[in-house]
Order: sequence, then C-alpha cells, then structure tokens
Amino acid sequence: MKKKASEMMDTYLDDDSDALDGFEFLTMAEAAEVGHWSVLRTLNEQAGNAQLRGLIDWALPIQERHFQDVLRGSVKLAGEEDPNEKA
Repeated sequence: MKKKASEMMDTYLDDDSDALDGFEFLTMAEAAEVGHWSVLRTLNEQAGNAQLRGLIDWALPIQERHFQDVLRGSVKLAGEEDPNEKA
C-alpha cells in the first residue's frame, strides 16, 4: 500500500509542484481514507464484528478530521493563489 501511495504521489507531484499541489494530493488521499473506513463500516454492519466496529468507531472520526484539516489547508492556499497568473 505504501509503495502504491508513493507511486501515485510521484505521478501527481513533480518538480514544478507547489504547496497547493501538495495539499490537493493530501486532500485526495485523506478523502480516500474516509471512503475506505466508511465502506468498511457498511460491510461490517452485515458482518457484525464487534472488534472491527470498535476499530472503525475509533479510526473514522480521526480520518474525517484529517480530511477536514487538509481540505482547509487546500482552500486557504487556493485563496492565496492568483488565478490569472500564468504558469
């Protein structure tokens, strides 16, 4: 999993990437984590594994907080960008 994430990051971010590009990548990664834990929660509703439910109940709010944090960072950096500046 770590290797895949590293490859995705290398594909998305290059030498010309700026802080906003980095935060956008983090926003996508954190959104994927929220999605993963949400899917796992739904699957476990049928499986009924109490230990897994405990883990999900612990992890999902953390991932949601991470997502909100990087989203705020992305939005803040986007607000500081000049949309008319030529790259």
